[in-house]
Amino acid sequence: MLESDTPSKTFLGVRFCPYGLDPVNKLKVRVKLIEGGGVAIGQYSQNCTHMIVDKIVYDDPVCVAARNDGKTVVTGLWVDHSFDIGVPVDATSKPLRDFNGIPGSKSLIICLTGYQRQARDNIMTMVSLMGSQFSKPLVANKITHLICYKFEGEKYELAKKIKKIKLTSHRWLEDCLREWKLLCEANYSKSGYQLEVMEAEAKDSEEEAEENTSKQPGQNSSNFCPHNLKFGRLSSSELPNSAVEVSTSTMPRHSPDTKEVLLTAGRFRQGSSFNNLNVPKLLWSQECFIY
Repeated sequence: MLESDTPSKTFLGVRFCPYGLDPVNKLKVRVKLIEGGGVAIGQYSQNCTHMIVDKIVYDDPVCVAARNDGKTVVTGLWVDHSFDIGVPVDATSKPLRDFNGIPGSKSLIICLTGYQRQARDNIMTMVSLMGSQFSKPLVANKITHLICYKFEGEKYELAKKIKKIKLTSHRWLEDCLREWKLLCEANYSKSGYQLEVMEAEAKDSEEEAEENTSKQPGQNSSNFCPHNLKFGRLSSSELPNSAVEVSTSTMPRHSPDTKEVLLTAGRFRQGSSFNNLNVPKLLWSQECFIY
C-alpha cells in the first residue's frame, strides 16, 4: 500500500472471527484486517461477516455451519492478498477441498519465469496447494508447466522448443484451485503481463466512461486526461492504537480432528519492477536446465 496519512479502507465493513490460526498467524491477520478498517469479533456470532480459518478443509462441519449462517469463509491468504493490492479480492481463498491436492496434480512439476517478490511466493504457494511440485531450475526433461509473466527470456525460449512443457500464467493456477480440477492450459494462452495490461485498460475504460457520464451538458471534453496505468504492490503500515472488540456466543459445532493447514490463493499483481527483469544465467549439464 502506498504510504499515506489516509487510513486504509480495504476491509471496511468486514467483521471477522479467526478460527484455528496459530498465535503468530492470528496476530498477523488481525493487524492487517484492523489496519484496513475491519472489526475484530472475539467469538463467532451473528455479528460476524467473515470467518478466517486454518487447519480445516472446505467440507469441515465448522465451514459448512458458517456458510449456512451466511458467513464468508476464507483463509489467511485472502487477507494477505487483499491487503497487498488495497482492495478485497474475490473470495476464492477458501479452505482446500482435500489436503491431498487436486486429483492428477501430483505428477506435475511446475517452474516459473519473470515473476518477482510476492508474486513469485504466491505462485509457489499455489503450486503446493494444488499438490504439485515446484522447481526453481527449468529441467528440460522433467518440467511439465512453465508459468510465464512475459513470453520472453531464456526459460521461455527453451520451454517453447519442448512440446511437452505447457506455457501458461498464474491465472491457470488460480482457476484450477477455484474449480478444484486441472483445467485445459490452451484456454490460458496470455502471459501474466498481458493479463495485467488488459485488466488495467478495462478499469481505465470504466473510469473514463463514468467520468464522461458525470460531465455536465456542454462541458468541454478537451480537458479530459486519460488515467495512467498503475502497477505494483502495496506496502504495510503500523497497527492502529485501538481496535474494536465484540464478544458473544460460541463457534459452530465442528470436528475435533483437524489436519495441517493448507491455504488457497486469490488474485495478485506482479511487483512494480516488471520492466527491469534480470534474466538468469543459462547453465548446462547432462540434463539441460536453466536457473
